[in-house]
Amino acid sequence: MQTVKTTLDREQQGKYYVWIEAIDGGEPALSCITMVTVLLLDVNDNPPTVLFPQSNQSYMLVLPNTLPGTSITEVYAVDRDTGMNAVIAYSIIKRTDGEPGSFDIDPYTGNITLRKALSNRGLYSLWVKVRDHGQPELYSTVLVNLFVNETVSNETLIQSLLPRSVDIDHGELPPDKEGRKGEQVPNLCGEYQVLLLALTVTCLGLFLTVLALVAFICCKKRKPKKKRLDSEIPLNLINQETMDKSLMEISNI
Repeated sequence: MQTVKTTLDREQQGKYYVWIEAIDGGEPALSCITMVTVLLLDVNDNPPTVLFPQSNQSYMLVLPNTLPGTSITEVYAVDRDTGMNAVIAYSIIKRTDGEPGSFDIDPYTGNITLRKALSNRGLYSLWVKVRDHGQPELYSTVLVNLFVNETVSNETLIQSLLPRSVDIDHGELPPDKEGRKGEQVPNLCGEYQVLLLALTVTCLGLFLTVLALVAFICCKKRKPKKKRLDSEIPLNLINQETMDKSLMEISNI
């Protein structure tokens, strides 16, 4: 039985090739070799990575006369997992300063658009949650800062206005599938991942054991029938001697 000796990570290597040799106990010994391809299943062990904005301290200039419906900026993130574990959804979970409800975000693309005309100048900050659809659900957060003004005349002032951190109440976070709120750091090594990894290793061991047994049976069937031939040769010699003796007796008569 083959067992896993090290931790496997699909993101590092998702496919393995294993060569298995089966040898019988005959004389001479016969053997055969087969190759098994092992594909690792994905578990949701990577939260989304936000690529843009690159920092919570970055900002973008928005003109006050921007028309409603205009695309302002976007939040872009990627996930190293596959399948539903890599499907990303975007949502605004907190807004600070400015006019509430001024901006919307597309849950599928992350595009941020202006919802209504801006009447106040200043800094608008949006706290965006980026989550995947895995089980358990993992997510990241990023701060989008929008400075509404005609120009950027005082860079130092804007930097001083940028929030260093944002306190999010548990009531502001949408509940997950189990009804829990405000969980900022999901457990990446929970019981679900451990159970799935154990089942994967067990199934892999059973599969390799069955494969080795089948290969051994195939090799046994290919073994030459040497013993049967050895038992037939003396019988043929005895029959030949008896026939020769009978012919000699007939000739003597």
